[in-house]
Amino acid sequence: MAFIREKRKGITVYYELVKSTREGGKVRQKVMKYLGSRGDMLSYCKRHRIKPPKDTALLNKSTTTMLEKKLKELNSLRPLPKETLKQLNKKFEVEMTYNSNAIEGNTLTLRETYLVIERGMTIGGKSVEEHLEATNHKEAIHFMAGLVRKKRVTMNDVLGLHAIILDKINPQGAGFFRHKQVYIAGTNHVPPSWKKVPGLMKEVVKELNSREKGAKAVESAVRVHFMVAWIHPFVDGNGRLARLLANLRLMRAGFPPAIVKKGIRKTYYNALDYADAGDLRPLTQMSARDVKRALDLYIGAAK
Repeated sequence: MAFIREKRKGITVYYELVKSTREGGKVRQKVMKYLGSRGDMLSYCKRHRIKPPKDTALLNKSTTTMLEKKLKELNSLRPLPKETLKQLNKKFEVEMTYNSNAIEGNTLTLRETYLVIERGMTIGGKSVEEHLEATNHKEAIHFMAGLVRKKRVTMNDVLGLHAIILDKINPQGAGFFRHKQVYIAGTNHVPPSWKKVPGLMKEVVKELNSREKGAKAVESAVRVHFMVAWIHPFVDGNGRLARLLANLRLMRAGFPPAIVKKGIRKTYYNALDYADAGDLRPLTQMSARDVKRALDLYIGAAK
């Protein structure tokens, strides 16, 4: 009898076709085929009329318990001292700006990013666009922080956030949905037709306003992150927007903002590829790790 088995390695989830046989009175299992991502597995099951395994939660029970326990601890320490919160916000501004821009190819170092956005300095050998990407991102973080307190996030809020990201860099595309087909280098994913973008982005806004709390809010933030990356609603600035909106969803549920580190860019892109194939769990596990790091930082600073 053949069945599908789910396996995990780090944040990666993959599938195997396993056959059970009886040998010498004992049941033995043999891996017959590696099926890769969930999308590959589902396609294989459909072709061969094999029942796929049931969906499992994006976050496992132990991760859910850990995140909610840490959030509860942070909430017990709130409100944080004003000076502590100010320092944490500054740290996030610099590190989020550096890492998010670096993922997209900006060559400013962490120190240079700090000098540009906090000291107003110009870095020799760096382009005007790289400087604008840094200062714009800082302003986008401030705008996002204001949205956390709004009763309801609107489409205009999302467009406004994107306009700040591309201000003075791409004035024609800043805050305006694309009106042409785009393609993403290095991936097989082809974003949907530009005509579908406004309707699809309504689902993003709906998710941003979800009332789910705790670990469910982390899963919701992952859906926001992936949906924006998948829709690719703008000609440029989609990655930065996706990461900011994911943080907006987290912060509206009481979590501190989390950062996708430049150093795991390959893992990050692989997780997005898995999501394109229908499996959000690698991206969710990665995000949970980033959220845990943020929670630990805030808890440590508050004590």
